[in-house]
Amino acid sequence: MNGHKIICGSLAGGCAAGAIGMLVAEGDPVREVANRFFAGVGVLLALVFVWAGWWDDAADDNKAAAGRAERTAATGWLWLRRLACWGAACVAWLMAATLLADGLQPGQVPGFLMAVALGAMLIRAGLKGFGRKRGMGDDAAVHAERRKRYGWWF
Repeated sequence: MNGHKIICGSLAGGCAAGAIGMLVAEGDPVREVANRFFAGVGVLLALVFVWAGWWDDAADDNKAAAGRAERTAATGWLWLRRLACWGAACVAWLMAATLLADGLQPGQVPGFLMAVALGAMLIRAGLKGFGRKRGMGDDAAVHAERRKRYGWWF
């Protein structure tokens, strides 16, 4: 087990422990709702850390065929990422459309352009994800590797 997996596993364990702590904490009804919400966020973060530690770079580290659990986790992560990115893109574009519908003032042009650009970047991020480098140059190639590994047609 390498150091990356140990760190990600520790973070996942911490998130899971925090989620359990929030679920068993006593409090008034308002705090209970907040605790449940943040416990859900903790569980989601734990799953993200497990993904980052074990499956994210599987196309590089493991040339064996992907198992059912790995394919299920990868597909779930793909659609979760797409829903989150595309939902945020819709919000950004709705903000831009609202600015446009209300009559775009000269001082609002930078905000309008940023909202449109952010929406476009989020659509691309949801579609192809992120590669292994900082730039966007290898995103499509890495997505193609993952499509081949997990048998995705989308």
